[in-house]
Amino acid sequence: MNPKQLACIILLMMIGVMMYSALTIHKKVAATRAEAEDAETAAVTAENERSTAEIETAVFKANTEEVRRFLRSWLPSIEHVQTQQEAEQTIQLSLRERGISLVRTIKTESKQSVGNKLIPKSVITTLTIEEEFAKVLNWLGDIERRLPTARMKVVQITGGSTGSQLKMDVSFETPIFDLAAADADKKKDTAKTKPKVTKS
Repeated sequence: MNPKQLACIILLMMIGVMMYSALTIHKKVAATRAEAEDAETAAVTAENERSTAEIETAVFKANTEEVRRFLRSWLPSIEHVQTQQEAEQTIQLSLRERGISLVRTIKTESKQSVGNKLIPKSVITTLTIEEEFAKVLNWLGDIERRLPTARMKVVQITGGSTGSQLKMDVSFETPIFDLAAADADKKKDTAKTKPKVTKS
């Protein structure tokens, strides 16, 4: 093999290596460009989802403003009684302050609410009191004031032992709210609706 042929072979090999390198670089550039386009598309999609979520949130806030304002006005009452013990203490305090000394029976029981995270349970209070006419009715009004979320189930008034007394059988249900569980659910729902951004 003469020097010219050897030079041609070396030249051809060099050309082949250069073409292979160029082809490899071209593939890498194409793959990088495709990844960049995918990342850009994902970013645009995420931005659109974020904008949509913001619009939906704004609409939801506008639609629920009245309900949320109503809830805010009730929050102090809801937070005042968070346990069964607090409900019982509120009733005992009201009886004491209103001077109701003749409590014939008093019973409280807990009632679980299945599937209701906001109000997981309620306290049912049943009692029979006998006192002067004004004291009995004033006490009932005081309970309405102290436990505004309570729902009266039974109110039965009859004559007492003397002409100036009333006997009242009353049963009411006080819901025990779990605001922490409601907040946790709200945060969980917010996390689900947040758009996911893919990093390239």
